[in-house]
Amino acid sequence: MNKKKILVVDDDMDVITSLKAVLEKNGHAVETARSETECLERYAFFEPDIIFLDMMMERMDSGFRVCKDIRERDQEVKIYMLSSVGSDNAGTHDIHEVGFNGSLEKPISPDYLLNIIAQA
Repeated sequence: MNKKKILVVDDDMDVITSLKAVLEKNGHAVETARSETECLERYAFFEPDIIFLDMMMERMDSGFRVCKDIRERDQEVKIYMLSSVGSDNAGTHDIHEVGFNGSLEKPISPDYLLNIIAQA
């Protein structure tokens, strides 16, 4: 498996801890963030290959706003929406139009997570 630089963004520390453990155990370099601001700072510093981005943090549209901001600078990074309620919480937005490469429903199976990374 090709090792990746991955940014995990979620305001739930349990989600961050579990995803980071799985990713690091499989040899990936991982940075984490718990807010929109932290995400953008870590993104600029770390230059990840993949971002797993929580849909709702400080605001209901936090994930959309961050994704749009990153897409204005970078078309190559893979960005996956993390959601507790599935892709239905995207509402009237098409997640692909916003710039997400896909969505994952929490809790995420480690095997499924690693499969997504292998395909990215």
